[in-house]
Amino acid sequence: QMLSNALGYSMNYNHASEILDEIAKITPTFTNVSFEKLDQQGSIQWPCNDDHPDGTPTMHVDEFVRGKGKFFITEFIPTTEKVNKRFPLILTTGRILSQYNVGAQTRRTNNSKWHSEDLIEVHPHDAEERGINEGDWVGITSRAGETVLRCKVTERVQPGVVYTTFHHPFSGANVITTDNSDWATNCPEFKVTAVQLTKVSQLSSWQEKYKSFSEEQISFVESKKEKV
Repeated sequence: QMLSNALGYSMNYNHASEILDEIAKITPTFTNVSFEKLDQQGSIQWPCNDDHPDGTPTMHVDEFVRGKGKFFITEFIPTTEKVNKRFPLILTTGRILSQYNVGAQTRRTNNSKWHSEDLIEVHPHDAEERGINEGDWVGITSRAGETVLRCKVTERVQPGVVYTTFHHPFSGANVITTDNSDWATNCPEFKVTAVQLTKVSQLSSWQEKYKSFSEEQISFVESKKEKV
């Protein structure tokens, strides 16, 4: 609330129930949801609106309503993201056990002892070909953008494939992924990006700006703490 008020938007809630009341006013599927109703019923399956004031029954509980699920065969649509001489490697991204998604919560715990930064995992053959060693800073360039990560040489990945995680904002994994998406679900195609790796000695320009901005933000917060 202090941040919102400082930015010019008056936000003066006295209880979390007031926030849910506001959500109910502007979200049709939550129209009749309130703390009071949750206290009375224990839980509510949405939509909970004028048509379903006590919530909507769960469609599938112990089995599908028609007895069996229905599967459809869909045509395989290959990716348009292809390797070439300029971008000869395929980058795929994923998670690691000790962090969750962008780490908004887990990076604030001791989990960061196990995963303090996102690394680019490279097969020994690909690393040797590019003169890259364990711990080197590596520039990763794609058709979409560029970023710099520290290298981990490992046989965990196949030759021609490199891998990184996206738990730390500073790594910018999605700065280099494409805008391609699945034709049916519109799910982003984060797992297939053609890239090239080069050994570098400094961060990318956007990372330098991000680092400077983050330091300014931390300094600002610390100065406000001192005044309080």
